[in-house]
Amino acid sequence: MAIVVDGAAGLIGGLLPDAWIERRKTGLVGFAAGALLAAALLDILPEALEARGTEALYWAFGAYVLGALLEWALSAHVHRRGGTPGPASPVVLLGSDALHNIGDGIATAAAFLISIPLGIVTSLAVIVHEVPEELGDYALLRASGMTKKKALIALGVVQLTAALGAFGTLVAATQTKSLAGIALSISAGTFLFIATADLLPEVLRNAVRGRARTEAVVGFLLGLAAVGLQVVAGPHLG
Repeated sequence: MAIVVDGAAGLIGGLLPDAWIERRKTGLVGFAAGALLAAALLDILPEALEARGTEALYWAFGAYVLGALLEWALSAHVHRRGGTPGPASPVVLLGSDALHNIGDGIATAAAFLISIPLGIVTSLAVIVHEVPEELGDYALLRASGMTKKKALIALGVVQLTAALGAFGTLVAATQTKSLAGIALSISAGTFLFIATADLLPEVLRNAVRGRARTEAVVGFLLGLAAVGLQVVAGPHLG
């Protein structure tokens, strides 16, 4: 269900007015950054360490590095929230989006494996950061010459890749606790990359002063608190 809502939110990102997203973007991205960072470090990675020992750190590190390499290889991704759309191949852009969504699906499913409260908070953070990204993708697809209908259909199809990541994670988790630990490690590395290399730089670049700065700080702290509180109170695996 969370993956379905995530996909719907991605399409909404292509339908909402640009001005509305721009006004709320800093606070939303701040919340997502805080929630994903806290989920990775306070909950998902500790569970992975319990399942795999220090080997979990290597899997998480590998996922982080792979995220960076994919980001560079599919360079269109960096223009998503960059303001003015630049020239980008629709195939490259959608390929980048698909890989990103697979990572989101893996991490979301892994969060639900730990606890339902963490899964809910993680899903919310994923959805929150997905809307501005999909809005940027929609703008780039339209700038490349796609009609509104084709752009929305393309984004809708790509959103389905998140289900692939989630399904693969759940299948792995049903095999052995060892495989579940690997999935959790990869999820932790994926969330760390999204939070530290994608979302936080965006917040720091745009939330320089005034209302934007306040919204970013409040959003970030709310994201940290949302995960931190459930870590203290929520049931975990094992």
